[in-house]
Amino acid sequence: MRRYHPLLTAAAIRVSRRWGKGTPDEIDDILQDIYMKLCSDGATVLTSFQSVTSGEEFGYLKVVATNQAHDYYRRRSANKRGAWRTESLEDARGLAAADVKLEQRLALADVDKALLDHTKAQNGGRDRGIFRLYYQQGMTAKAIAKLPGMELSQKGVESVLQRLTEAIRQTLRR
Repeated sequence: MRRYHPLLTAAAIRVSRRWGKGTPDEIDDILQDIYMKLCSDGATVLTSFQSVTSGEEFGYLKVVATNQAHDYYRRRSANKRGAWRTESLEDARGLAAADVKLEQRLALADVDKALLDHTKAQNGGRDRGIFRLYYQQGMTAKAIAKLPGMELSQKGVESVLQRLTEAIRQTLRR
């Protein structure tokens, strides 16, 4: 520390005069950031450096200190602009997924309303049941036709599905 502190302080002062006011408190904060960077993650910044000739460590530390001082002011400036209010990518993905789910629910509500409008006849309950079993439960027309009390063949179930699907599509296009 005795050997490199003047170098780190000079980098902090130079950047502080460029970006800020150069007050002693500001310089101390920058120096603290620099030392935190040098000591973080098991001091990997220091231990990963391999010098070929003597004296290169001064240049390396000067660059690290200057970059850290610039980062200090960038963070401070970003906080003034409200960077702390920004969302993480994971939060944004969650919101996007929620929007998609909301749109799906709204679309399903529209389909359900159109289904009710088109199944007011005598067999409306049966037709709604066929439609929901096919589209919501994923049953095949053949499996629906085999259900007890359905009293329709596979072709009859397919006909009901075709008629309701086309009617709902026309309603939703409007």
